[in-house]
Amino acid sequence: MQLHRDLGVLAIRLAFGYQLISGAWGYASSPSVKMPEFMGYLGTIGFPFPTVGAYLAIYTELIGGLLWVLGYQTRLASAFLLINFTVAVMLAHVSIGDSYEATFPSLNLWVISLFLLLNGAGRYSLGEWLHQRRWQ
Repeated sequence: MQLHRDLGVLAIRLAFGYQLISGAWGYASSPSVKMPEFMGYLGTIGFPFPTVGAYLAIYTELIGGLLWVLGYQTRLASAFLLINFTVAVMLAHVSIGDSYEATFPSLNLWVISLFLLLNGAGRYSLGEWLHQRRWQ
């Protein structure tokens, strides 16, 4: 039973970590092209400090996704991602009356962040491997 649970957590970490990395990579790898568009969007919905918010969101998602994939500092990454997606859901979707369908991707990542915050990375993770090596 535990094996199935750990494989499930691994699958969640890899799938959603990859989603975060691939979504943020375009912004992080060429910020002069994509970031102005994101900053502009944040400005139009009344987000305070849209430049700071855009960079914080993108790099939180990029680094958080990488940490999820590795299974290292998963709870810490999840805490930051939970904050990130709380802001995304509330300010970028709910406050503007966005549809459930449009809100779903951010809401989905909010739920996954909460799950990983509460459950950790599981057995198949860099964090667990380092922990085992330390105590041998």
